[in-house]
Amino acid sequence: MFIIKLNNIWAKISKSEFFKNVSSQMLGTGVAQLLPFAVTPILTRMYSEKEFALYTSFFAIAGILEVGAGGRYQFAIVIPKSNEKATKIFILSIYITLIYSVLLFLIVFLIPKNNLLKIDQVIYLIPIYVLFFGLWSSFSNLSIRYKTFKDNAIAKVLQSVSYILSSMGIGMSKYTIYGLLVGKILGLFSSWLFLFKKSKITTSTFRLNNLKLIAKEYIDYPKYGITPTFLNTISIQGIVLVLTNFYSTNDLGYFGLTTLVLSAPIGLIGASYKDVFYQKIAFLINTKENLTQAFDFFKKSAIALLALGTPICLIIFFLGPDIFSFVFGEKWIRSGEFASVLAVSFLIKLIASPLSSVFNAANKLRVASIWQTLYFFTTFSTLGISVYIFELDVDTLFLVYVAHESFLYILYLMLQYRTLKNLKKKK
Repeated sequence: MFIIKLNNIWAKISKSEFFKNVSSQMLGTGVAQLLPFAVTPILTRMYSEKEFALYTSFFAIAGILEVGAGGRYQFAIVIPKSNEKATKIFILSIYITLIYSVLLFLIVFLIPKNNLLKIDQVIYLIPIYVLFFGLWSSFSNLSIRYKTFKDNAIAKVLQSVSYILSSMGIGMSKYTIYGLLVGKILGLFSSWLFLFKKSKITTSTFRLNNLKLIAKEYIDYPKYGITPTFLNTISIQGIVLVLTNFYSTNDLGYFGLTTLVLSAPIGLIGASYKDVFYQKIAFLINTKENLTQAFDFFKKSAIALLALGTPICLIIFFLGPDIFSFVFGEKWIRSGEFASVLAVSFLIKLIASPLSSVFNAANKLRVASIWQTLYFFTTFSTLGISVYIFELDVDTLFLVYVAHESFLYILYLMLQYRTLKNLKKKK
């Protein structure tokens, strides 16, 4: 009887629009994540620890600077009921991305060659990466609005294929030092180009009419989004910045491979789920009579992410070193040790991060900004005390880091839950 009931529930879920959208996203994202993961054992034999360290440092800095692209307005594209209003927000985000990228170009030429960033001449590639990221982000959110999840999935696969071909092609030459970076940038460019063609956006779309009014109406996105997200991203990359300046290049390179591998399941499950979750939770919140459904949907989503992430976490925790040394080569066993330690915080982030779009959907960016500010100060306080006062070795540093991440992201999840619960009470 129980099995029949379970089959009936599954039949209903599998026929739902949400399930089909998530499946489409997960299939595309799964292939997109699987392809780079499949060739990583080849890349670890083409590229050295130093080159993985440069890759890690570059994207830590680029990841921080990409926060300003689009002024965060691109995340409001999904929100309006009117398509005309959504298009104006999209146009506004594109113009801000272009202006922001030009400013970054001017700034990087003023930075001294000998600086604390330690990324050599590749600093000049940062504005290019940020430009393509900003354009891709706006077009991706436009695609989410119109539920063209299949196009989004194909774009992600195309991004991975371009990255693989470029990285392996450069890896076969003797000029491998920038291969991973160039491959990543070319992948992002090809993904954006595909979404651009599929969107049917033309130059006539980009009119400046009433953009000032739309910018004012959705001012909360840059107002409560840029600074806190900027601080939050610095916090996320804080461990990379500390490893860059206080520990060996090899440790940074090993950690780079760890994050590259762990990002595969996070990208497959988290990113896929987040896109579709955002669209549906925004719809349920906008139609206020469905707030109870929104609350229930959030709880079911958290349970689903926990169920998906737990087996991966257990495998990494118990078998991390063995898997890394077997798959990527004996010299990368240290990366597996790092992965084993990070497994617990990885699981908690996998649940909390995709569901954080609740704050955008509910227009409660102030709540998210408070947590992001707290996260910034506690992260650098914890890392600073660990490095300057206790002078911890890298293994102990990771244990402290995991404890901090776990506590803060559980708090993040609780705030998401409370935000929706408060909306439900006001109904």
